[in-house]
Amino acid sequence: MASIELRTPKNKPAYYKITASITLNGQTIRKFSRFEFDPKTLRTAKQRVAAATAAAFEFEAKAQEEAERSLSGANKPFQEVAEEYIASAKAKLEPAALLRGNYDSDKNKANTTLNKVGYLKKIVSVAPWFAKKSVSEITREDCARVIEEIKEKGCLRSEYAFILPEYAAMKNKSFTKMVVGYDISAYTAMKCFSGAAVTRKTAEVVSNILGVSVRDAFRFERDERPLSKKTIREYVLFANQVLHFANERYHSVQAEFKMPAKGARPRFVDCIHEDEVRKLMSEIEKCSMPEQAIVLSLLNTGVRRAELAGLTWSDFDFKECTVHVNKSLLVFRDFGYQHTAAKESNDRYIDVAPEYMAFMQQYKKRRESIRNQLSSELYEK
Repeated sequence: MASIELRTPKNKPAYYKITASITLNGQTIRKFSRFEFDPKTLRTAKQRVAAATAAAFEFEAKAQEEAERSLSGANKPFQEVAEEYIASAKAKLEPAALLRGNYDSDKNKANTTLNKVGYLKKIVSVAPWFAKKSVSEITREDCARVIEEIKEKGCLRSEYAFILPEYAAMKNKSFTKMVVGYDISAYTAMKCFSGAAVTRKTAEVVSNILGVSVRDAFRFERDERPLSKKTIREYVLFANQVLHFANERYHSVQAEFKMPAKGARPRFVDCIHEDEVRKLMSEIEKCSMPEQAIVLSLLNTGVRRAELAGLTWSDFDFKECTVHVNKSLLVFRDFGYQHTAAKESNDRYIDVAPEYMAFMQQYKKRRESIRNQLSSELYEK
C-alpha cells in the first residue's frame, strides 16, 4: 500500500515523499515519487494530505501496471534482449575521438557496438540453446556452460589467400589503373601481388581483375587458434551487460556470469636485432628526412604505428630527452582520422637517445622553415 511522508527541506518548498509497493514475480519492489503542492491552493494540512494520498494511490497503480507490462518481456530470449541492448543508447558509445583536444572527457571510450554484434553472433552460432533461452530462466549453471562452449567451439578461424607466382606475373598495368571499377584499393592490390596474405574477398576481386578462377590463382591456408583469456573476459562482460539490461528493463534476471581470471596467451616476439639495426641505419641515409624520422622514431621509442601517427611536437621534451605517448591517430569509417586518448595503462613517458632528439629538432626546424616559405609564397600571390 502506498504511503506518504511530509518533507520540509531548508530554503526549499515542502513536499510529500511517496513510497509505493508493487508486486512482481512474487517479490515486493518499492518505487518512489514526490508530490509537490501550492500552499496557496491547498491551505490546510487536511487538504494537502488528501491530495498527496490520492496522488500516491495513482502513482502506485501506474507503477504496478508498468511492472506487469514489463513482466511480459521477461520471457524474451537472450538473443532478442541482447539485440535490444545493442540498439539501446546505453550500448552506443562514440569513438574515443579526441575532438578539439579535449582528451580527458573522451578518455577510454570505444565504439564497441560492432564488437557487441560479433559477440552475439558467436554466442548464437556456438550455443543456440542459450540464445533461445528466456532471460528469466537463465541460471548460473547456464552461464558457466555457455562460456565453456565458447572456449571449446569458438576458436579463431582465419583463412588467408596467397597469389601464385605465375599469376602475379600477369600484372600488366599500374595498381592505380588496375583497381579502377573494383572494390579494392591500390595498396591492397600491391600487397596481394607482392605475395602477402590477403582475405578470400580480396583474392576473388583480384581473380576477377585477371579474368581467372580464384581456385587456380590462389593458394589458401587456414589458421585456427583458441580464444585468449582476455577475449573470454570480453564475452563474459558482454553477456553480463545484457543480463543487467534485462534486469533493469524487465526485472527478471538473477543469474550472472562469473568473471574468469585475467590472463593472456603467451606469444613469441621476434624483435629486430643489433646487426639488422646497423644495416637499417646505413640504408635510411638514402631516404628523405620524413622517412628517416619515422624509422628513427620507431627504433627509439618502440611505439605502435597508431601511437607514432598520434605524436605531436608538444609530446617531445628536447631538454629531458623524453617522448610522451598519450594518444593515437586512428581511422573510423564514419568519423575519418581522429586522435584517441591512450588508456591510462598505455599513457607513458619514454626516455630516448640524445642523438635521436637532435635529429628531431633539426627535422622540426626544417618543417617550420618549409611552412614559413609556403606561407610567404601564398601571401605574395
